[in-house]
Amino acid sequence: FSFDWLAEELQEKGYDMVGFSASDSQEQAIKGYCEKLKEISNIITIVGGPSTLENLSFVHHGCDIVINGEGEITIKDIVLLYAGEKKLEDMRGISYLDDGGVEHTSLPQTMIADLDSIPFPDRSKVDINQYYDYFLFGMEKPYITMTASRGCIYRCHYCTSPNQWEFKQRKRSVDNVLAEIDCAVEEYGVKYIAFQDDIFGITIPWIEEFCTKLIARPYKVKWMCILHPFTLRRDREKILMLMKASGCDTISFGLQSAHPEILKNINRNPKQPEELKKTLQLCKKVGIVTGVGFIFGLPGDTRETIQTTIDYATSCGATLANFYILSVLRGSELERMYKAGNMKACTLSHEEVTRLTIKASQKFYTRPSTLWQISKYVMKKPTWILKSGTSLNQIFARIGFTMHRESREVSEKLNNEDMF
Repeated sequence: FSFDWLAEELQEKGYDMVGFSASDSQEQAIKGYCEKLKEISNIITIVGGPSTLENLSFVHHGCDIVINGEGEITIKDIVLLYAGEKKLEDMRGISYLDDGGVEHTSLPQTMIADLDSIPFPDRSKVDINQYYDYFLFGMEKPYITMTASRGCIYRCHYCTSPNQWEFKQRKRSVDNVLAEIDCAVEEYGVKYIAFQDDIFGITIPWIEEFCTKLIARPYKVKWMCILHPFTLRRDREKILMLMKASGCDTISFGLQSAHPEILKNINRNPKQPEELKKTLQLCKKVGIVTGVGFIFGLPGDTRETIQTTIDYATSCGATLANFYILSVLRGSELERMYKAGNMKACTLSHEEVTRLTIKASQKFYTRPSTLWQISKYVMKKPTWILKSGTSLNQIFARIGFTMHRESREVSEKLNNEDMF
């Protein structure tokens, strides 16, 4: 959305406060919004999200309060603070500007132990028909995203999630997740759900219970999720068939590299490529679309190790693949390992890694077997072509054939000389 739209919306409806969730790629835009808002109003601005991890610079750009960590309790406390019902010294988990310097509350906010206690999102506040993801072949509108958990049990060095969630993983109960789905279907006619958990379900028993109870529902809804290469090492075919029967039509996996030494360098298990290949083959058998994500420019990467990953990607049986350029994120183990010593994670230039990601995407998506797999799914749902027409540029950008100007600028910003 544009700043003009935001300013008009805030003014027309008389809001007292506006909050932004910031990722690293959104940081500059959100700082700009906060600065402009202060020029035209006295509205209270709050920022939270991954980009605030070990980064409080937002308060120097018009932001009144930075929320550190989980936000639901803190947001309620901030409302009480400005209403005069809570004292600043009693606040937890915030940072703010005081006499030109950044101040922090003395105690961190306590994380919510029972995620079932959090109310469901109020989806009436937005037009959910505006949301879509045509990279999902089976997607139908109304489409929503959900999370069934927070955090991750793994400690990948490139990721900030473990640090963001204090190295813990918490799950909602199956019944609580299904109650939200019931609400979304009954009130908004939702037909497709994209679960955005770091790793969906985590345990096989949770996935089994979820799928069994979803199958018993009187409605049919399609869904996708993100799994770890090790998630389905037990009863693979049984669980995948159960997931398929419950409406799961797409599974995304993050492998990052197929080279054993590179995987070790990022605290991943070298056996993951082999295990993932078994799962991908069974997904194809039961009719589930698969996508695998890879990162180029990881510690120790060379042209040879990246070629190993490209060879794996083109032979593993995945329906789709995404090839990303490493961004060293604030708060990640990679940042601590390399930025402090002014070292580079990879000796290849940013231009070379960019070229290799484009090469990998083009090689993957011009293979006859890949084109045939994609064609089979599209032919089952020919309306996808018509509906996705206006989004084809974004789809081509995601598979490496084009790059949005904004994406190029973000890539260059995140991979400057002291971070790559």
